[in-house]
Amino acid sequence: MPLRLRRVFRFSLRTMLIVMTVLCCWLGWEASVVRERQSVRRELQGNGAFQFVTAEAAAKRIFRGANVRLATIPAVRMWLGDEAIQEIWYMRHFQGFSDEKLKRLSRVFPEAQFQELQPEPCHPGCFPRGTLVDTPEGLCPIERIGPGDVVISQLPTGGSISVKVESVFTTQNQLWIVETEAGTLVTTETQPLCLADNQTIGAGKLQPGDEILRFQNGRILPVKVLQVGRTARMETVFNLVLVDEEFFVAGGFLARSKPPADSAVASIGLAAGDGADN
Repeated sequence: MPLRLRRVFRFSLRTMLIVMTVLCCWLGWEASVVRERQSVRRELQGNGAFQFVTAEAAAKRIFRGANVRLATIPAVRMWLGDEAIQEIWYMRHFQGFSDEKLKRLSRVFPEAQFQELQPEPCHPGCFPRGTLVDTPEGLCPIERIGPGDVVISQLPTGGSISVKVESVFTTQNQLWIVETEAGTLVTTETQPLCLADNQTIGAGKLQPGDEILRFQNGRILPVKVLQVGRTARMETVFNLVLVDEEFFVAGGFLARSKPPADSAVASIGLAAGDGADN
């Protein structure tokens, strides 16, 4: 082989090795970035202080024609199993929040927009859209009930009466799930539910083995709680304010009505559906 040809061959081989080395280092670095992003999301999964909204999820909520720029990440990271984060919601008052975690998130997810959520008071609790409430006309989604409407108030000891809704308080709050041997209830942490001994307790304080009252087939029955937990869902919730803290049936379970902590807000008597969308 001529000397000149050998030199060209050695140069080409050396160049190819350098390119391959650089490429492998770059892919290794990108893979480490993806692993860190996935690790952070797993670490904070279920932590009520932080919630992630992916660009894919955000795209489904955007109205057609809206001028919204979706977050993007390099294609190689998507190929490695990563996804772009559109928004990160955080709540300072939740256990698990820290400024250090917030700074780390802003470094690890530079494409994300950060939004602080400050839920309004929802004392003593509320229910999300779709929760069915017993009324004289049958079951009705809670978001369709407004001031002046009538619901059925069930007494823990038996019997029922019709009660007018004085006002409807709406806000944004985090959802909790109460799993029982006779079904699941989605509510908020402080919503009072009726125990089998006719006492009430906030949903977030329930323990496995506790018995709460369920209205089923025209009868009030005690059912055992299997599990209680906080979700990562922050949604519009509704609190029906009735007379004399009456009990009503929401999602099949006996719940107690009571004005929210901020009576000035409650007195507005918001019509159902006036709150923010999910």
